[in-house]
Amino acid sequence: MNIANLLQRAKQGDPQAIATLMTQALTAQGVTAQAKLRQGCLEVVLSGATTPDQRQCLHIIRQGLTRLEVPSIRTVKVYALQAGETFPEWMEVFSLGTPEDSIPPHTPSPPRPTATITDGVYQSGSPLNLTSDEVDIPLETYAEELLRRYQKGVRDFTGVKLIQVSLIDAVLNEIILQDADLSRAVLRRIKMAGAILKNANFAGANLIEADLTEADLSGANFGCMKLGGQAVNSLVGAAVPISTNLKKATLLRANLTQADLTRAALEEACLDQANLTGAILTRVNAKLCSFVECTLNKADLSWGTFDGANFTGANLSRTNLKRANLVGADLSRANLWYADLTEANLTRANLGRANLTGAKLVGTQMPDGRTTLDKRYSP
Repeated sequence: MNIANLLQRAKQGDPQAIATLMTQALTAQGVTAQAKLRQGCLEVVLSGATTPDQRQCLHIIRQGLTRLEVPSIRTVKVYALQAGETFPEWMEVFSLGTPEDSIPPHTPSPPRPTATITDGVYQSGSPLNLTSDEVDIPLETYAEELLRRYQKGVRDFTGVKLIQVSLIDAVLNEIILQDADLSRAVLRRIKMAGAILKNANFAGANLIEADLTEADLSGANFGCMKLGGQAVNSLVGAAVPISTNLKKATLLRANLTQADLTRAALEEACLDQANLTGAILTRVNAKLCSFVECTLNKADLSWGTFDGANFTGANLSRTNLKRANLVGADLSRANLWYADLTEANLTRANLGRANLTGAKLVGTQMPDGRTTLDKRYSP
């Protein structure tokens, strides 16, 4: 296809033609682009051998789209992934309008009450109208609004809806986001120490290197996305995740009682002294994760991967560890009282001074390589 035809198709809103032009413009950066147009929003996925440079890529994309003047495109969502990675390194949303009209007027029908601030205090009785459902309004507007209110002293954002919002490197210590919906949000390196996040929804969120020290995450959802309708993973060519990524996150002394972390990525995360009583960690990837003196009483860790994880002094009483992979894990001084270790793999694990009273060891592969068929362990 010659350049004239390509430009003509792009100006008519053909996402494939637009993606081709973007790839050509980003050749020097070693970046390829794929795009999809949906309800006035152009979704662009950038990928490269290294993470695409945010500033350069956004400048080139914005400049090119402005020149094309495609009437059917109102907003643009850009995701950047490094080749082989499943989680976006960064995400940006912007409007193609002028600075004066970059936020289109929007009058919901029926009208919804907006939040009020009285004497610098957020009135949680009136719902905070920060929602990213309407694709014709830039998501970053809501991120900026939340940050603005936080900087003014507002802390209570109970029930806020910030689906797929980007708050990378934000400092929101002691914020209250109880019952909030942050599914698919990009929260890399966010700081929310001491935050109240009870029953919050983080399904599919990127929380790599996040600091959630002493946060209250009881009942929170870090599990798989319940995909429906036009989900994020429908983006063309993108290996967009459906599980929450907490790789290298800090959850020191966090309250995660009854939290759902099904299939979550917890590699190298720190959960020392955290409370995970009754939590669901089925099929998690927790390689090299630290659970030192963590409470996992009655938690479900079945089918989880815990290679090299540190459970020193952890309370794993009555914990479900069926078919869990604990190769090389440190379980010294751990309390495994009546834990279910059916068909678990404990090869090279350290069980020094561990309490295995009443533990179920049917088909369990022990540290010395033997497989035990005992129903219950008795010291």
